[in-house]
Amino acid sequence: MSEHGNGVNGISRRTVLSGAAVAAVGSLLAGCVGTSNKPSSTTTSSGDKGDSQTVTVWSWFVKSTMDKAIKAYEKANPGVTINYSYYNYDPEYLTALKTAARSGTLPDVIGLQPGSLTQQYRSQLAPLQDLAAKSFGSDWEKQLAPVNLQQMRLGNPEGDKNYYMVAHESQVLCVWYNREAFAKLKLSVPTTFDELVAVSKKLRANSYLPMYQGAAGAWQNENVFLILANQLRRGITDDAQAGKVQWTAPELVEAMTAWRRLFTDGVFQDGALGAQAYPTGAQLFGAGKVGMMTLGSWWLQQAQLDPPIPPLTQDLKGFDYFDFPAIHAGGKPGAVVGGIDVGYGLTKNGEKKAHAWKFLASLVNGDAGKAALVDVNDLPAFNGVQLPGSVSPHVTELYDRLVKQLPDAVNQRFASPSVQTALDNALAAVAAGQQQPKAALAKVQAAQAKALGG
Repeated sequence: MSEHGNGVNGISRRTVLSGAAVAAVGSLLAGCVGTSNKPSSTTTSSGDKGDSQTVTVWSWFVKSTMDKAIKAYEKANPGVTINYSYYNYDPEYLTALKTAARSGTLPDVIGLQPGSLTQQYRSQLAPLQDLAAKSFGSDWEKQLAPVNLQQMRLGNPEGDKNYYMVAHESQVLCVWYNREAFAKLKLSVPTTFDELVAVSKKLRANSYLPMYQGAAGAWQNENVFLILANQLRRGITDDAQAGKVQWTAPELVEAMTAWRRLFTDGVFQDGALGAQAYPTGAQLFGAGKVGMMTLGSWWLQQAQLDPPIPPLTQDLKGFDYFDFPAIHAGGKPGAVVGGIDVGYGLTKNGEKKAHAWKFLASLVNGDAGKAALVDVNDLPAFNGVQLPGSVSPHVTELYDRLVKQLPDAVNQRFASPSVQTALDNALAAVAAGQQQPKAALAKVQAAQAKALGG
């Protein structure tokens, strides 16, 4: 989000596996569940005591989790009201931002993703580095993973060292798998591409969907390709975005060839090109119908669903994860790809209100954010944040493993929307067998050259 933030394709992840949805899982094999297009607001009235102020916040961030943060902040700051408007991401949130920006009525704090979305509103955002230094200490940059710092400036014009957004939550991409299905079929976690194909065949033979891919949407396709490419050469997609290598480089062609094999060798489920990861894939996965799914650390939040909770997702006891298998025999699984899941910017309207930044700072690295950690929505952006003791040991163990991988993560975001779109089109064309890998990547290179002024 891109669409794979906390609202995927306009659908809040936390609601995706509700009891009612899982009960209807059979019908989901044929279609998707809709979602309301209306924003919802959380406005809590505190009495006028001392420093009275209302702060407006817009985002696609899970409303129930944000409510916990707001409650903690307002309790600690009597007289302050945080007015939160939740939107489905695409198109509702994106449309609302565009409309407000044109009329000069942006809220005080806005949810952002790195790169193109942040750059679209850069002229209406306040630089945050001085505020961050005052709130978090002069060494605040060292408290964030390198990939987060990189993404917080992604797309800035040359010479512009400002931070116009600050990371709130981070993510690491990985392959989650159904532990119950693997145990039942005596399957081992695959570490090579050939083993992945063999595991997929065994799952298919026993009426499971092998690895679910929502290939009708772009974000999950991007994630898989980035993992494949950076496994072959770490940082190659960043180098391609910077113009240091061509998108037609041998490693990228090989990654695109491996991407095609996931369809032709039966790793992805039949009909993947017409499928959506959310809500359909996630619901089927949570209901035990799917063997594997390339998602990310945000799957942790399924452990905190409202009752009734599907058996596999209770404390996530039915799930674990592994790094994407090595393309070459003898190669290393991986690579670790990720970065910022959701971040926030302070608008120039919000810059005039002391509590706008104060709330933002508390949300990303303070008491407001800690109050919401029980939801395990994703990985905190700042280092050293521990889950509360009420979270189950299995979820905590998964969380700790993922947090340890974050410092090694390679950037998953795109500075140029046109290059991102070109790659999305190339992935779809190669998956459908309409173009050969190198020819498809040549079109990405053309878009890249144009974006860099070539």
